[in-house]
Amino acid sequence: MLFTSTERRLRALCRDALQGLDLDLPLDVEQLCDRYGARRGRPITLLAHPLPVGMPNGVWLAATDADYFFYQANTSRLHRDQIIIHEFGHLIAGHQMLGQLDASALAGVTGEQSDDALRRTCYSDQREWEAEMLASLILSWAGDANGTIGTTPSHDGLRGLQRTLGGHRGWL
Repeated sequence: MLFTSTERRLRALCRDALQGLDLDLPLDVEQLCDRYGARRGRPITLLAHPLPVGMPNGVWLAATDADYFFYQANTSRLHRDQIIIHEFGHLIAGHQMLGQLDASALAGVTGEQSDDALRRTCYSDQREWEAEMLASLILSWAGDANGTIGTTPSHDGLRGLQRTLGGHRGWL
């Protein structure tokens, strides 16, 4: 399969972002966000929000203290995970459209104000493609690894043994 320079760049960006996070299988988006946020020293907070019709299903907002991923509250777990990973793609690609917000400003926003703010949040088609490509890479890698490796053991000794024996090969 031939990749364009943009696709190669996105694969490298994705691999660099996920490398060393010691993610479990099957992929848990909350663990992904927790570990990536901890490594950066800046938490990622996931917030369910009943986003209005005609809005994106997810939005990433950067505050001074954390990154916030708003996702459609009225959806399935699978769709929620896809939305969050898409927003994660925007984050690792550096696509933030709005300036840094103060967390206290977020806390005082009414439902109507938040809907208005979210309506103003949009990305170019190129940025949406990049975020979707990054999300697809993560989900594809996790799916392939889960199919060949299976679930990561919860016991630390077994986990280490699985990794020593090459059990996470192909899964960062």
